[in-house]
Amino acid sequence: MEFDWVPYILSLLAAGVASGFIAGLFGVGGGIVRIPIFLFLFPIFGIHSDILMHMSAGTSLALAIPSAVMASRAQYKAGNLDLNFLKLWVPALTLGVVIGIFAMRYVTSRFLEQVFAFVILFVSIQMFFTTSKFKLTKEVPGAIVKASTAIIIGVLSKMMGLAGGSFTTPTLTAFGYPVHRSIAVASAGGFFISIIGAAGSAINGIGIHGRPQFSLGYIDLTAVLVMIAPVIIMAPQGVRLANHLSQEGLRKVFSIFFFIVALEMMRTLYL
Repeated sequence: MEFDWVPYILSLLAAGVASGFIAGLFGVGGGIVRIPIFLFLFPIFGIHSDILMHMSAGTSLALAIPSAVMASRAQYKAGNLDLNFLKLWVPALTLGVVIGIFAMRYVTSRFLEQVFAFVILFVSIQMFFTTSKFKLTKEVPGAIVKASTAIIIGVLSKMMGLAGGSFTTPTLTAFGYPVHRSIAVASAGGFFISIIGAAGSAINGIGIHGRPQFSLGYIDLTAVLVMIAPVIIMAPQGVRLANHLSQEGLRKVFSIFFFIVALEMMRTLYL
């Protein structure tokens, strides 16, 4: 049966608008919004369940590249990037991404979906019960803790299809790093995670059956091309609306929304 492109493209456009706007509104990386959408949308249009999370993660990371490039460039121009901090952080983060690339060859889509569900459940609870003033330590930890943290963030970000902002910013601020510096580090880290992670997805998916037409490994090129414009256009609109709303209120709404998403994913996976 011939593939019906019109509903697929319209669905992707709607997904791009929604994910871009929600990401901008709540101030989170688009990946944590896109992945649940892909997990719902891709099976409807024939992507095999065995590679569902692999395709979702790869496509999400490819979509993150333009915004990661623009964000890191803007942070560099603004003078927010702590280059001394990045000298250790970026190599450790990159190592984590590479570990994630190799690990994804040996784990199932179902396992990755389970991990993602627990990750967003944790993120939603953490955002609901903590504030931007929450600190684990008064001073930034030493090199070993910093490198270990970056490696873990790199692994999780690659396997979950996230550019790392959902992990990096709250982690560094909890470690006592200034908020604006934490966001800048997350932006720079997202640049490396998205590019290296997407390249790894493209390579890992070569020759794998069940992929959609016009895919590059585990990257759905149709989704990338259709969604990239609405994602870029709608994210600033979400930011603009967020500027007129209570930030703490937005955090609560975000956390409740993703708590529900996590529970729905768990219901689908376990019931």
